[in-house]
Amino acid sequence: MEEREIDLLDMIADILSHWRGLLVALIIGAVLMGGFSYVKSYRNIQSTPTVEEEPELDELAVEEQLAQLEDSLSDSEKAAVLITVDDEREYLYKDKYSQESVYMQLDPLNIMQTELIYRIQAEDEDLAQRLGTLYKNIVGGVGLYDWVEQQTGIDAAYAAELISVSTNSEIFVKNGAQNISIGSDSLKVTVIQKDEETCGQLAAAVSSYLEQQQKNLAEELGSHELILLSETSGKIISTDVMSRQIDYGNQVSNLRSGIASAKAGFTADQQKYYDLLNGEEIKDTEVDQKDTTTEEPVSASPSVSKKYVLLGAVLFAFVYAGILFLIYIFNSKIRVSDELQSLYHIPQIGVVVKDSKKKFILDKWVDDLRHYGKRKFDAKQSMELAFAAVKIAAVKNKLNTICLMGCNLEAGAGSVCENLKTALEKEGINVTVLDNVLYNAESMEKVDTMTGVVLVEKAGSTLYNEIANELALLKRQDITVLGGIIVE
Repeated sequence: MEEREIDLLDMIADILSHWRGLLVALIIGAVLMGGFSYVKSYRNIQSTPTVEEEPELDELAVEEQLAQLEDSLSDSEKAAVLITVDDEREYLYKDKYSQESVYMQLDPLNIMQTELIYRIQAEDEDLAQRLGTLYKNIVGGVGLYDWVEQQTGIDAAYAAELISVSTNSEIFVKNGAQNISIGSDSLKVTVIQKDEETCGQLAAAVSSYLEQQQKNLAEELGSHELILLSETSGKIISTDVMSRQIDYGNQVSNLRSGIASAKAGFTADQQKYYDLLNGEEIKDTEVDQKDTTTEEPVSASPSVSKKYVLLGAVLFAFVYAGILFLIYIFNSKIRVSDELQSLYHIPQIGVVVKDSKKKFILDKWVDDLRHYGKRKFDAKQSMELAFAAVKIAAVKNKLNTICLMGCNLEAGAGSVCENLKTALEKEGINVTVLDNVLYNAESMEKVDTMTGVVLVEKAGSTLYNEIANELALLKRQDITVLGGIIVE
Protein backbone atom coordinates (compact mmCIF):
# COMPACT_ATOMS: atom_id res chain seq x y z
CA MET A 1 0.00 0.00 0.00
CA GLU A 2 1.33 3.37 -0.99
CA GLU A 3 1.20 6.49 1.18
CA ARG A 4 -2.04 8.36 0.98
CA GLU A 5 -2.09 11.93 -0.34
CA ILE A 6 -4.51 14.49 1.02
CA ASP A 7 -6.77 16.12 -1.56
CA LEU A 8 -7.15 19.70 -0.34
CA LEU A 9 -10.36 20.28 -2.30
CA ASP A 10 -11.88 17.07 -0.96
CA MET A 11 -10.88 18.02 2.58
CA ILE A 12 -12.57 21.43 2.28
CA ALA A 13 -15.68 19.81 0.81
CA ASP A 14 -15.71 17.24 3.61
CA ILE A 15 -15.57 19.97 6.26
CA LEU A 16 -18.26 22.03 4.53
CA SER A 17 -20.47 18.96 4.21
CA HIS A 18 -20.90 19.24 7.99
CA TRP A 19 -22.42 22.73 7.63
CA ARG A 20 -25.30 21.80 9.93
CA GLY A 21 -22.85 21.01 12.71
CA LEU A 22 -20.93 24.21 11.97
CA LEU A 23 -24.17 26.18 12.22
CA VAL A 24 -25.04 24.54 15.55
CA ALA A 25 -21.53 25.26 16.87
CA LEU A 26 -21.85 28.86 15.75
CA ILE A 27 -25.18 29.29 17.57
CA ILE A 28 -23.92 27.56 20.73
CA GLY A 29 -20.79 29.73 20.75
CA ALA A 30 -22.81 32.91 20.28
CA VAL A 31 -25.22 31.97 23.09
CA LEU A 32 -22.51 30.90 25.54
CA MET A 33 -20.25 33.90 24.97
CA GLY A 34 -23.25 36.24 24.98
CA GLY A 35 -24.29 34.78 28.33
CA PHE A 36 -20.73 35.12 29.59
CA SER A 37 -20.66 38.81 28.60
CA TYR A 38 -24.00 39.36 30.34
CA VAL A 39 -22.73 37.76 33.57
CA LYS A 40 -19.51 39.75 33.33
CA SER A 41 -21.44 42.98 32.82
CA TYR A 42 -23.70 42.13 35.76
CA ARG A 43 -20.73 41.46 38.05
CA ASN A 44 -19.03 44.69 36.99
CA ILE A 45 -22.16 46.66 37.84
CA GLN A 46 -22.45 44.91 41.20
CA SER A 47 -18.80 45.55 42.00
CA THR A 48 -18.88 49.23 40.92
CA PRO A 49 -19.12 51.39 44.05
CA THR A 50 -21.95 53.89 44.22
CA VAL A 51 -21.00 57.48 43.61
CA GLU A 52 -21.01 59.40 46.84
CA GLU A 53 -20.99 63.10 47.38
CA GLU A 54 -17.58 64.65 47.79
CA PRO A 55 -16.73 65.15 51.40
CA GLU A 56 -16.97 68.64 52.80
CA LEU A 57 -13.27 68.46 53.63
CA ASP A 58 -12.48 69.07 49.92
CA GLU A 59 -14.58 72.24 49.92
CA LEU A 60 -12.90 73.39 53.11
CA ALA A 61 -9.49 72.66 51.59
CA VAL A 62 -10.32 74.80 48.55
CA GLU A 63 -11.53 77.64 50.76
CA GLU A 64 -8.36 77.40 52.82
CA GLN A 65 -6.19 77.54 49.69
CA LEU A 66 -8.13 80.54 48.41
CA ALA A 67 -7.73 82.30 51.76
CA GLN A 68 -3.97 81.60 51.77
CA LEU A 69 -3.56 82.87 48.22
CA GLU A 70 -5.58 86.00 48.93
CA ASP A 71 -3.21 86.74 51.83
CA SER A 72 -0.07 86.08 49.78
CA LEU A 73 -1.12 87.95 46.63
CA SER A 74 -0.99 91.70 46.41
CA ASP A 75 -4.13 93.71 45.73
CA SER A 76 -3.04 94.41 42.16
CA GLU A 77 -2.33 90.71 41.51
CA LYS A 78 -5.71 89.67 42.90
CA ALA A 79 -7.42 92.42 40.93
CA ALA A 80 -5.77 91.20 37.70
CA VAL A 81 -7.12 87.70 38.28
CA LEU A 82 -10.61 88.90 39.23
CA ILE A 83 -10.76 91.21 36.21
CA THR A 84 -9.74 88.30 33.95
CA VAL A 85 -12.47 86.10 35.44
CA ASP A 86 -15.04 88.87 34.89
CA ASP A 87 -13.75 89.45 31.35
CA GLU A 88 -14.09 85.74 30.59
CA ARG A 89 -17.67 85.76 31.82
CA GLU A 90 -18.41 88.82 29.70
CA TYR A 91 -16.69 87.21 26.71
CA LEU A 92 -18.79 84.06 27.01
CA TYR A 93 -22.01 86.07 27.19
CA LYS A 94 -21.15 88.29 24.25
CA ASP A 95 -19.79 85.47 22.12
CA LYS A 96 -22.95 83.43 22.71
CA TYR A 97 -25.08 86.45 21.85
CA SER A 98 -23.11 87.06 18.64
CA GLN A 99 -23.57 83.46 17.57
CA GLU A 100 -27.29 83.14 18.38
CA SER A 101 -28.74 86.61 17.74
CA VAL A 102 -30.70 86.93 14.48
CA TYR A 103 -29.88 90.63 14.42
CA MET A 104 -26.12 89.97 14.57
CA GLN A 105 -26.39 87.51 11.67
CA LEU A 106 -28.08 90.00 9.31
CA ASP A 107 -26.28 91.23 6.22
CA PRO A 108 -26.28 95.04 6.73
CA LEU A 109 -25.99 95.60 2.96
CA ASN A 110 -29.02 93.44 2.19
CA ILE A 111 -31.73 93.74 4.86
CA MET A 112 -35.41 93.19 4.19
CA GLN A 113 -37.62 95.75 5.96
CA THR A 114 -41.40 96.01 6.29
CA GLU A 115 -43.20 99.08 7.68
CA LEU A 116 -46.73 98.89 9.09
CA ILE A 117 -48.46 102.25 9.73
CA TYR A 118 -51.63 102.18 11.83
CA ARG A 119 -54.20 104.88 12.65
CA ILE A 120 -56.08 104.71 15.95
CA GLN A 121 -59.62 105.99 15.35
CA ALA A 122 -62.01 106.71 18.21
CA GLU A 123 -64.88 109.12 18.86
CA ASP A 124 -62.92 110.52 21.80
CA GLU A 125 -59.73 112.11 20.39
CA ASP A 126 -58.05 112.10 23.82
CA LEU A 127 -58.66 108.36 24.01
CA ALA A 128 -57.04 107.92 20.59
CA GLN A 129 -53.96 109.82 21.76
CA ARG A 130 -53.67 107.73 24.91
CA LEU A 131 -54.15 104.53 22.96
CA GLY A 132 -51.19 105.45 20.74
CA THR A 133 -48.85 105.30 23.75
CA LEU A 134 -50.54 102.12 24.97
CA TYR A 135 -50.12 100.34 21.63
CA LYS A 136 -46.49 101.41 21.54
CA ASN A 137 -45.96 99.71 24.89
CA ILE A 138 -47.79 96.61 23.66
CA VAL A 139 -45.54 96.32 20.60
CA GLY A 140 -42.49 96.66 22.84
CA GLY A 141 -43.73 94.07 25.38
CA VAL A 142 -42.77 90.48 26.04
CA GLY A 143 -46.25 89.31 25.09
CA LEU A 144 -45.56 90.16 21.45
CA TYR A 145 -42.14 88.49 21.56
CA ASP A 146 -43.62 85.25 22.93
CA TRP A 147 -46.33 85.42 20.25
CA VAL A 148 -43.67 85.88 17.55
CA GLU A 149 -41.76 82.85 18.84
CA GLN A 150 -44.89 80.72 18.63
CA GLN A 151 -45.74 81.93 15.13
CA THR A 152 -42.30 82.11 13.48
CA GLY A 153 -39.90 80.14 15.67
CA ILE A 154 -37.70 83.18 16.36
CA ASP A 155 -36.42 83.07 19.94
CA ALA A 156 -38.40 85.57 22.03
CA ALA A 157 -35.14 86.77 23.60
CA TYR A 158 -33.89 87.99 20.20
CA ALA A 159 -37.18 89.11 18.64
CA ALA A 160 -37.05 92.58 20.25
CA GLU A 161 -34.09 93.58 18.06
CA LEU A 162 -36.09 92.92 14.91
CA ILE A 163 -39.19 94.96 15.85
CA SER A 164 -39.36 98.71 16.52
CA VAL A 165 -42.32 101.11 16.98
CA SER A 166 -42.84 104.87 17.14
CA THR A 167 -45.86 107.17 17.77
CA ASN A 168 -44.37 110.62 17.13
CA SER A 169 -46.10 113.18 14.98
CA GLU A 170 -43.48 112.83 12.25
CA ILE A 171 -45.08 109.66 10.88
CA PHE A 172 -46.12 110.30 7.28
CA VAL A 173 -48.14 108.51 4.64
CA LYS A 174 -48.23 109.36 0.96
CA ASN A 175 -51.34 111.03 -0.42
CA GLY A 176 -50.71 111.38 -4.09
CA ALA A 177 -47.49 113.39 -4.41
CA GLN A 178 -47.64 114.73 -0.85
CA ASN A 179 -46.56 113.29 2.49
CA ILE A 180 -49.22 113.95 5.12
CA SER A 181 -48.52 113.79 8.85
CA ILE A 182 -50.96 111.47 10.63
CA GLY A 183 -50.36 112.68 14.19
CA SER A 184 -49.58 111.08 17.55
CA ASP A 185 -52.73 108.94 17.46
CA SER A 186 -50.91 106.70 15.01
CA LEU A 187 -48.01 104.30 15.22
CA LYS A 188 -45.42 102.90 12.86
CA VAL A 189 -44.14 99.36 13.35
CA THR A 190 -40.91 98.43 11.58
CA VAL A 191 -39.68 94.83 11.24
CA ILE A 192 -36.42 93.68 9.69
CA GLN A 193 -35.22 90.24 8.62
CA LYS A 194 -32.68 88.54 6.37
CA ASP A 195 -35.03 87.82 3.43
CA GLU A 196 -38.48 88.55 2.08
CA GLU A 197 -40.09 85.32 3.30
CA THR A 198 -39.01 85.55 6.93
CA CYS A 199 -39.72 89.28 6.99
CA GLY A 200 -43.27 88.64 5.75
CA GLN A 201 -43.81 85.98 8.41
CA LEU A 202 -42.61 88.34 11.13
CA ALA A 203 -44.81 91.22 9.89
CA ALA A 204 -47.84 88.91 9.70
CA ALA A 205 -47.22 87.76 13.30
CA VAL A 206 -47.04 91.39 14.53
CA SER A 207 -50.18 92.34 12.60
CA SER A 208 -52.20 89.40 13.95
CA TYR A 209 -51.06 90.17 17.51
CA LEU A 210 -52.17 93.82 17.21
CA GLU A 211 -55.57 92.77 15.86
CA GLN A 212 -56.01 90.47 18.83
CA GLN A 213 -55.00 93.19 21.29
CA GLN A 214 -57.32 95.70 19.62
CA LYS A 215 -60.32 93.50 20.39
CA ASN A 216 -59.30 93.15 24.05
CA LEU A 217 -58.67 96.88 24.50
CA ALA A 218 -61.97 97.83 22.82
CA GLU A 219 -63.82 95.84 25.48
CA GLU A 220 -61.85 97.31 28.37
CA LEU A 221 -61.14 100.95 27.38
CA GLY A 222 -63.83 101.82 24.86
CA SER A 223 -64.76 101.34 21.24
CA HIS A 224 -62.03 102.20 18.74
CA GLU A 225 -60.50 100.90 15.54
CA LEU A 226 -56.92 100.14 14.59
CA ILE A 227 -56.71 100.88 10.88
CA LEU A 228 -53.75 99.72 8.77
CA LEU A 229 -53.01 102.73 6.57
CA SER A 230 -49.89 101.44 4.87
CA GLU A 231 -47.75 98.33 4.53
CA THR A 232 -44.54 98.66 2.54
CA SER A 233 -41.58 96.31 2.11
CA GLY A 234 -38.19 96.62 0.51
CA LYS A 235 -34.47 95.99 0.83
CA ILE A 236 -32.33 98.54 2.65
CA ILE A 237 -28.74 99.16 3.71
CA SER A 238 -28.51 99.74 7.44
CA THR A 239 -25.43 101.53 8.73
CA ASP A 240 -26.80 101.17 12.27
CA VAL A 241 -26.76 97.37 11.97
CA MET A 242 -23.32 97.52 10.36
CA SER A 243 -21.89 99.75 13.11
CA ARG A 244 -23.33 97.62 15.88
CA GLN A 245 -22.06 94.36 14.39
CA ILE A 246 -18.57 95.79 13.87
CA ASP A 247 -18.52 97.30 17.35
CA TYR A 248 -19.66 94.04 18.93
CA GLY A 249 -17.15 92.02 16.95
CA ASN A 250 -14.38 94.34 18.11
CA GLN A 251 -15.51 94.00 21.71
CA VAL A 252 -15.41 90.19 21.51
CA SER A 253 -11.98 90.22 19.83
CA ASN A 254 -10.57 92.69 22.36
CA LEU A 255 -11.88 90.61 25.26
CA ARG A 256 -10.38 87.44 23.78
CA SER A 257 -6.95 88.98 23.23
CA GLY A 258 -7.05 90.76 26.59
CA ILE A 259 -7.83 87.52 28.42
CA ALA A 260 -5.02 85.69 26.62
CA SER A 261 -2.54 88.46 27.44
CA ALA A 262 -3.59 88.58 31.08
CA LYS A 263 -3.24 84.79 31.49
CA ALA A 264 0.18 84.85 29.88
CA GLY A 265 1.35 87.31 32.54
CA PHE A 266 0.06 85.36 35.53
CA THR A 267 2.50 84.18 38.15
CA ALA A 268 2.26 80.63 39.50
CA ASP A 269 0.21 81.82 42.49
CA GLN A 270 -2.06 83.91 40.28
CA GLN A 271 -2.64 80.93 38.00
CA LYS A 272 -3.48 78.73 40.98
CA TYR A 273 -5.80 81.41 42.35
CA TYR A 274 -7.45 81.68 38.91
CA ASP A 275 -7.88 77.90 38.64
CA LEU A 276 -9.43 77.69 42.10
CA LEU A 277 -11.87 80.49 41.31
CA ASN A 278 -12.90 78.87 38.04
CA GLY A 279 -13.10 75.48 39.75
CA GLU A 280 -15.49 76.90 42.30
CA GLU A 281 -17.66 78.40 39.56
CA ILE A 282 -17.71 75.17 37.55
CA LYS A 283 -18.53 73.16 40.64
CA ASP A 284 -21.41 75.47 41.55
CA THR A 285 -22.75 75.23 38.00
CA GLU A 286 -22.61 71.43 38.03
CA VAL A 287 -24.41 71.30 41.39
CA ASP A 288 -27.16 73.62 40.09
CA GLN A 289 -27.62 71.51 36.98
CA LYS A 290 -27.73 68.32 39.05
CA ASP A 291 -30.38 69.80 41.34
CA THR A 292 -32.56 71.01 38.45
CA THR A 293 -32.21 68.13 35.99
CA THR A 294 -31.79 64.88 37.92
CA GLU A 295 -32.98 63.93 41.35
CA GLU A 296 -32.21 60.21 41.26
CA PRO A 297 -29.13 58.48 39.80
CA VAL A 298 -29.71 56.42 36.69
CA SER A 299 -29.15 52.73 37.53
CA ALA A 300 -27.06 50.82 35.01
CA SER A 301 -28.36 47.52 33.69
CA PRO A 302 -26.31 44.53 32.48
CA SER A 303 -26.07 44.07 28.73
CA VAL A 304 -24.89 41.53 26.16
CA SER A 305 -21.74 42.46 24.26
CA LYS A 306 -22.05 42.07 20.48
CA LYS A 307 -18.29 41.63 20.33
CA TYR A 308 -18.43 38.60 22.64
CA VAL A 309 -21.36 37.12 20.69
CA LEU A 310 -19.45 37.41 17.41
CA LEU A 311 -16.25 36.12 19.01
CA GLY A 312 -18.04 33.10 20.48
CA ALA A 313 -19.72 32.24 17.19
CA VAL A 314 -16.47 32.42 15.22
CA LEU A 315 -14.43 30.62 17.90
CA PHE A 316 -16.79 27.65 18.29
CA ALA A 317 -17.22 27.27 14.52
CA PHE A 318 -13.41 27.38 14.12
CA VAL A 319 -12.90 24.75 16.84
CA TYR A 320 -15.51 22.48 15.28
CA ALA A 321 -13.89 22.91 11.85
CA GLY A 322 -10.52 22.09 13.46
CA ILE A 323 -11.92 18.87 14.91
CA LEU A 324 -13.29 17.90 11.49
CA PHE A 325 -9.87 18.66 9.99
CA LEU A 326 -8.13 16.35 12.47
CA ILE A 327 -10.68 13.61 11.87
CA TYR A 328 -10.08 13.90 8.13
CA ILE A 329 -6.29 13.84 8.52
CA PHE A 330 -6.22 10.81 10.83
CA ASN A 331 -9.02 8.96 9.06
CA SER A 332 -8.17 5.24 8.60
CA LYS A 333 -11.08 4.34 6.35
CA ILE A 334 -11.32 4.45 2.58
CA ARG A 335 -12.77 7.60 1.02
CA VAL A 336 -14.76 8.10 -2.16
CA SER A 337 -11.99 10.38 -3.44
CA ASP A 338 -9.29 7.71 -3.00
CA GLU A 339 -7.78 6.08 -6.07
CA LEU A 340 -7.33 2.30 -5.68
CA GLN A 341 -4.84 2.30 -8.53
CA SER A 342 -2.47 4.70 -6.76
CA LEU A 343 -2.93 3.11 -3.32
CA TYR A 344 -3.00 -0.65 -4.09
CA HIS A 345 -2.05 -0.87 -7.78
CA ILE A 346 -5.34 -2.50 -8.75
CA PRO A 347 -7.75 -1.14 -11.37
CA GLN A 348 -10.53 1.02 -10.01
CA ILE A 349 -13.38 -0.12 -12.21
CA GLY A 350 -16.15 1.93 -10.62
CA VAL A 351 -17.44 4.39 -8.03
CA VAL A 352 -21.09 3.90 -7.11
CA VAL A 353 -22.56 7.12 -5.74
CA LYS A 354 -25.57 7.52 -3.47
CA ASP A 355 -28.98 8.45 -4.71
CA SER A 356 -29.07 12.24 -4.28
CA LYS A 357 -32.84 12.37 -3.65
CA LYS A 358 -33.72 15.83 -2.29
CA LYS A 359 -30.81 17.93 -1.07
CA PHE A 360 -30.53 21.38 0.41
CA ILE A 361 -28.90 23.93 -1.83
CA LEU A 362 -25.83 23.98 0.46
CA ASP A 363 -25.46 20.21 0.08
CA LYS A 364 -25.58 20.62 -3.70
CA TRP A 365 -22.89 23.31 -3.56
CA VAL A 366 -20.64 21.08 -1.44
CA ASP A 367 -21.26 18.16 -3.79
CA ASP A 368 -20.32 20.32 -6.78
CA LEU A 369 -17.15 21.40 -4.98
CA ARG A 370 -16.21 17.77 -4.21
CA HIS A 371 -16.58 16.80 -7.89
CA TYR A 372 -15.02 19.98 -9.25
CA GLY A 373 -13.14 19.16 -12.47
CA LYS A 374 -14.62 15.67 -12.62
CA ARG A 375 -17.45 14.12 -14.58
CA LYS A 376 -20.47 13.79 -12.30
CA PHE A 377 -22.86 10.81 -12.53
CA ASP A 378 -26.05 9.97 -10.70
CA ALA A 379 -26.63 6.68 -8.83
CA LYS A 380 -28.16 4.86 -11.80
CA GLN A 381 -25.44 5.89 -14.24
CA SER A 382 -22.63 4.98 -11.83
CA MET A 383 -24.22 1.55 -11.27
CA GLU A 384 -24.48 0.92 -15.01
CA LEU A 385 -20.83 1.91 -15.50
CA ALA A 386 -19.70 -0.40 -12.69
CA PHE A 387 -21.68 -3.32 -14.22
CA ALA A 388 -20.15 -2.68 -17.66
CA ALA A 389 -16.62 -2.48 -16.20
CA VAL A 390 -17.01 -5.74 -14.28
CA LYS A 391 -18.44 -7.51 -17.33
CA ILE A 392 -15.57 -6.28 -19.53
CA ALA A 393 -12.97 -7.38 -16.96
CA ALA A 394 -14.56 -10.85 -16.71
CA VAL A 395 -14.77 -11.27 -20.47
CA LYS A 396 -11.20 -10.01 -20.95
CA ASN A 397 -9.93 -12.57 -18.44
CA LYS A 398 -12.17 -15.28 -19.96
CA LEU A 399 -13.96 -15.90 -16.69
CA ASN A 400 -17.48 -17.29 -16.42
CA THR A 401 -17.46 -17.10 -12.67
CA ILE A 402 -16.35 -14.17 -10.52
CA CYS A 403 -16.52 -13.21 -6.86
CA LEU A 404 -17.69 -9.89 -5.39
CA MET A 405 -15.86 -9.57 -2.10
CA GLY A 406 -15.64 -6.91 0.59
CA CYS A 407 -15.51 -6.13 4.29
CA ASN A 408 -18.72 -5.27 6.11
CA LEU A 409 -20.95 -5.30 3.04
CA GLU A 410 -23.93 -4.80 5.34
CA ALA A 411 -22.82 -1.16 5.81
CA GLY A 412 -24.18 -0.35 2.35
CA ALA A 413 -22.19 -2.20 -0.27
CA GLY A 414 -24.30 -5.38 -0.03
CA SER A 415 -27.18 -3.98 -2.11
CA VAL A 416 -24.72 -2.93 -4.81
CA CYS A 417 -23.29 -6.46 -4.92
CA GLU A 418 -26.77 -7.98 -5.25
CA ASN A 419 -27.67 -5.62 -8.10
CA LEU A 420 -24.42 -6.42 -9.89
CA LYS A 421 -24.96 -10.16 -9.36
CA THR A 422 -28.45 -9.99 -10.86
CA ALA A 423 -27.28 -8.03 -13.89
CA LEU A 424 -24.19 -10.18 -14.53
CA GLU A 425 -26.03 -13.48 -14.24
CA LYS A 426 -28.37 -12.27 -16.96
CA GLU A 427 -25.24 -12.03 -19.11
CA GLY A 428 -24.25 -15.60 -18.29
CA ILE A 429 -21.64 -14.80 -15.66
CA ASN A 430 -21.95 -16.62 -12.36
CA VAL A 431 -21.39 -14.39 -9.33
CA THR A 432 -20.57 -15.28 -5.73
CA VAL A 433 -20.80 -12.61 -3.02
CA LEU A 434 -18.50 -13.06 -0.01
CA ASP A 435 -18.61 -10.76 3.04
CA ASN A 436 -16.00 -10.31 5.76
CA VAL A 437 -13.53 -12.78 4.28
CA LEU A 438 -10.88 -11.68 6.80
CA TYR A 439 -13.12 -12.38 9.78
CA ASN A 440 -15.40 -15.18 8.57
CA ALA A 441 -13.80 -18.65 8.28
CA GLU A 442 -16.55 -20.02 6.02
CA SER A 443 -16.15 -17.15 3.58
CA MET A 444 -12.37 -17.50 3.67
CA GLU A 445 -12.62 -21.17 2.69
CA LYS A 446 -14.81 -20.29 -0.30
CA VAL A 447 -12.19 -17.86 -1.58
CA ASP A 448 -9.94 -20.76 -2.48
CA THR A 449 -12.38 -21.89 -5.18
CA MET A 450 -12.49 -18.46 -6.86
CA THR A 451 -10.53 -17.56 -9.97
CA GLY A 452 -11.36 -13.85 -10.31
CA VAL A 453 -12.35 -11.32 -7.60
CA VAL A 454 -13.72 -7.79 -7.63
CA LEU A 455 -13.34 -5.90 -4.36
CA VAL A 456 -16.45 -3.92 -3.40
CA GLU A 457 -15.68 -1.61 -0.48
CA LYS A 458 -17.89 0.85 1.38
CA ALA A 459 -16.40 4.35 1.78
CA GLY A 460 -16.24 5.39 5.43
CA SER A 461 -16.54 1.78 6.63
CA THR A 462 -13.70 -0.35 5.23
CA LEU A 463 -10.27 0.23 6.73
CA TYR A 464 -7.24 0.79 4.50
CA ASN A 465 -5.36 -2.09 6.09
CA GLU A 466 -8.36 -4.40 5.56
CA ILE A 467 -8.14 -3.85 1.80
CA ALA A 468 -4.38 -4.47 1.98
CA ASN A 469 -4.98 -7.72 3.90
CA GLU A 470 -7.62 -8.84 1.41
CA LEU A 471 -5.20 -8.28 -1.46
CA ALA A 472 -2.47 -10.15 0.42
CA LEU A 473 -4.86 -13.09 0.93
CA LEU A 474 -5.78 -13.17 -2.76
CA LYS A 475 -2.12 -13.00 -3.74
CA ARG A 476 -1.29 -15.98 -1.53
CA GLN A 477 -4.13 -17.94 -3.14
CA ASP A 478 -2.96 -16.80 -6.59
CA ILE A 479 -6.38 -15.38 -7.37
CA THR A 480 -6.72 -12.70 -10.04
CA VAL A 481 -7.94 -9.32 -8.82
CA LEU A 482 -10.05 -7.83 -11.60
CA GLY A 483 -10.32 -4.45 -9.87
CA GLY A 484 -12.10 -2.59 -7.14
CA ILE A 485 -15.36 -0.66 -6.71
CA ILE A 486 -15.87 2.01 -4.06
CA VAL A 487 -19.43 2.54 -2.84
CA GLU A 488 -20.21 6.05 -1.58
